[in-house]
Amino acid sequence: MFKIGVVTDEISDDLQEAIDIAKSWGIRYIELHGVWGRNICDLDDASLSKVIRIVRKSDVKVVVIDSLTLRCHLDDDEEYSRHIAHLIRSIEIAPLFDTNVVRLFSFWKEQRMSEEKWERIFEKMELPIKIAEREGVILGFENVSSGNIGTSEDLLRLFEQFDSPNLKLIWDPGNAHAAGEERPYPDGYERIKHKMIHMHMKDSTFRNGEHLWLPIGEGDVDYEGQLRALKRDGYDGVVSIETHYRPPSGSKIEGTRRSFEGLMRIIERIGRED
Repeated sequence: MFKIGVVTDEISDDLQEAIDIAKSWGIRYIELHGVWGRNICDLDDASLSKVIRIVRKSDVKVVVIDSLTLRCHLDDDEEYSRHIAHLIRSIEIAPLFDTNVVRLFSFWKEQRMSEEKWERIFEKMELPIKIAEREGVILGFENVSSGNIGTSEDLLRLFEQFDSPNLKLIWDPGNAHAAGEERPYPDGYERIKHKMIHMHMKDSTFRNGEHLWLPIGEGDVDYEGQLRALKRDGYDGVVSIETHYRPPSGSKIEGTRRSFEGLMRIIERIGRED
């Protein structure tokens, strides 16, 4: 019914361990973000070659290179230049794993947004988008609460600025909720679904004014409604677990397993009604 994926370092920074555990759960789609404590785009060539071999021998499919492009400070031009180099490295890496999707962000969140700052954000996004168009890759923009574009309303503003076939959306309902969107589904999803190429899943709640990540199905995001809508709309992409939840034990494996089990319970309920 759904292609289920996982961001590997949500299970373990050890890539082989993460893949082995994911496969034991029946997951064959992965995203490469942190590997052995470093972002995939920051690995040296020998380490990258090792990653390629592990992925090939493990018979899994990489769907997104989770680069960190523009996860930087808006007004630091030197840092911006390093992030453009990071983008170019991600574009070099992507075809090595038979994918053409690399991730993009919207700078660290500004405390007080103004029209001038919005203009500066969009000005500095021009170059990454043009590079993606030149190179024929897809920038998967991810909405995050720690960045300047977190809610569906923010995303509408982004896509009104850039009507590029090389800019698509990694929709994260949990991040939208953490950014202040009360109903990522249905309200947020219906606003932005036409731009969606991929989805991340994490559950979110606020308690006593504090934000918490929770296993999928235990927070305030209507994932059952969201998944039903994906099925209704004929979505054929991957839905990836990026839980961020850590149980009291601190175990990444346990946290991601609980999210996987919560997701599967939702999928089973949907399946029983077919």
